[in-house]
Amino acid sequence: MEGFEAIENVIASLDYILDSKRKRHIAGGILLSASLLFGGLALTVITITGDNDNTVINLKGARRDE
Repeated sequence: MEGFEAIENVIASLDYILDSKRKRHIAGGILLSASLLFGGLALTVITITGDNDNTVINLKGARRDE
């Protein structure tokens, strides 16, 4: 039951900290921004790992196939 008490304490703390509408709005914006950031990173990783054409681009921008 210690886990439930910890969750209850976290929720009570958040309720106390986010007591005004403005604070809740700011916290929601931060959470939304973080979720969009990680979603974009996940999408980037998925699309990069799917593209495996063995093409190397050197520092001058010239392409060569391996």
